[in-house]
Amino acid sequence: MCGFLGWFKAKPRPWSEAERSRAAKTLQSLHHRGPDDGADAEGEGWWMGFRRLSILDLSPGGRQPMSFGNDRYTLTFNGEIYNFRELKAGLPPREYRSSGDTEVLGALLESQTLTGALSKLRGMFAFAWWDRAERSLVVARDHFGIKPLYYRINEQGDLWIGSELRAVRRLSGAGLQVSKRALAQYFRWGAVQAPDTMIEGIECLPPGHLLRWHEGRLRVERWFTPSWPGQDGWEHGHAAQRDEVRKTVLASVEAHLVSDVPVGVFLSGGLDSSLMAACMKHVGQSEVQAFSIGYEEDAGVPDESDTAERTARFLGCKFMRERLTADSLEAKLDRYFATLDQPTGDALNTWLASELAGRHVKVTLSGLGADEWFAGYNYHRLALLAQRSPLARSALGRVTGSALRLAEVFLPQRARGHKAWKALLYAGGGAGGNAAEMHTLGRTIMPSATVAKLLGMPLAEAHRCSEDIPLRAGLIAGLDQRAPDAWLHQLLLLETETYLANTLLRDNDCTSMAHGLELRVPLVDREVFDLAGRLPPDSKLSMTSGKRILRESFRDLLPDWINHDSQKKTFTLPLMKWMREPKWRARIMDTLTSRQSIERGWANASQTQKLLARYFASSTDTKAAWHLSQPVWMLFVLESWALAQEVPST
Repeated sequence: MCGFLGWFKAKPRPWSEAERSRAAKTLQSLHHRGPDDGADAEGEGWWMGFRRLSILDLSPGGRQPMSFGNDRYTLTFNGEIYNFRELKAGLPPREYRSSGDTEVLGALLESQTLTGALSKLRGMFAFAWWDRAERSLVVARDHFGIKPLYYRINEQGDLWIGSELRAVRRLSGAGLQVSKRALAQYFRWGAVQAPDTMIEGIECLPPGHLLRWHEGRLRVERWFTPSWPGQDGWEHGHAAQRDEVRKTVLASVEAHLVSDVPVGVFLSGGLDSSLMAACMKHVGQSEVQAFSIGYEEDAGVPDESDTAERTARFLGCKFMRERLTADSLEAKLDRYFATLDQPTGDALNTWLASELAGRHVKVTLSGLGADEWFAGYNYHRLALLAQRSPLARSALGRVTGSALRLAEVFLPQRARGHKAWKALLYAGGGAGGNAAEMHTLGRTIMPSATVAKLLGMPLAEAHRCSEDIPLRAGLIAGLDQRAPDAWLHQLLLLETETYLANTLLRDNDCTSMAHGLELRVPLVDREVFDLAGRLPPDSKLSMTSGKRILRESFRDLLPDWINHDSQKKTFTLPLMKWMREPKWRARIMDTLTSRQSIERGWANASQTQKLLARYFASSTDTKAAWHLSQPVWMLFVLESWALAQEVPST
């Protein structure tokens, strides 16, 4: 794990031997691959530590923490600044001790205002900049939250920061008190929502935010707010749109290839990863190693690895695959749960791909971000259906929508996941009439009523814990200003600040770094984001396909089987089927009905039994069973995470 830690005392005082020991042990506990690590200061009431995964400048000159201004400033930095060479060329001449991006970032922060420096950065980053003369600290996180940052401040004003939640907990000596609010968010959305974390007293610095601390006083500010222009700022003309998309995406991929070690790519059977591999070859990377996960048996879901292999041959990539069975995946679960910083319903697939890739390379590219900014999810097309339905947009739609949601309760389990029922629900007003309501339906794992029963709390409290999230509430209130003239753009901004930031990017960093792998996402880039906002909604989404402009802009680089398949492809693990295998079933039942789980008391035992019975009584093995298997999987993940983290029972 490449990451950093910091400990800053509100009033300088001597460090005890116990404090020194705790700092050293916490630094060593960070997941990593590579020998580099460093720490700076402790006699002045502050300490910064870093463990390095060497990607740029492999020499000792690139080690951190790094000092500037005659040792006045100290920088620890996690991530990559892709435009560091351009930034270096524009800075005043100085003698550099290293050839990487960390020293350039420090020189930039030393010579410019903080906001001026941040506005120039293209990359993924979380950094801490300490001014020992002023005894002040600035911590900043990248635009969209690719790199994580957690912090805790106590009543005395002492501050702890770190790249891992568990590291901040260990460094600060905080007990592991799980947040009831976070539990509600986890079951509602599949992941805890920033700034909350699973641990009481530790917060997540949200994407595009910075933290200022001075002698015990802390202030959090927003330095970047995602927003897109109205139709006056849209790019019109199909040829011009294609040219802009092609130029911008290729430039982003090329920028993300800056490295002193080989860069590979995750490759599935879909458009996004195929696009990354094709762009890598097009911009001149001669050898591309592509990594894919498949299945050795009928898993109830499509095995896309054969298509991935076919695409790799077409593009001239070196292809590597691991085929899983129910037994081989079950054998990996203990290591997976030990990896998780926080429980999540959606990270095992990336952990598996990262395990494979991490045996061969230190860096891979991923096509993450295409769905969120170019409208690639299936429910986006259902939302378009709702927008075009006169009934859904009428006052009567509120009545019919309520009736449809009530009727859904009495439908057979198999019917609830059917495409025809989902289309009827959206067209009849069951998804609501605006972007926020449709996003809530599309991203809800368990409704508030189920969460309330599961956690044994009043419905109003469950709703407040999972809905009253400052960032989400503020975004919904300001959607008309941040994405005028387009309900689809409003929906995609909600995806950006919720699912993308709190689930996908957070999980990707945790699970890839666990294998000493840096995962880069060229489509989650400021230039690509700005481009996506200039493209009108109909260039992205139609009733038959999403990501239209991406597909059309790169048609000549992609094989026909990718170009002609407009259906959304996802690397879906066959948990719907495999969790019923005898070994899996026994493990799940033993875990969730154990005395330790019941004594922990996070989830109501009788409600847990109902969810278990409902899933195991079903014989549906396809994705239609997802709404049955996912609640059981999330309960299993939560309890397994607690066991791995040694959370005491109440």
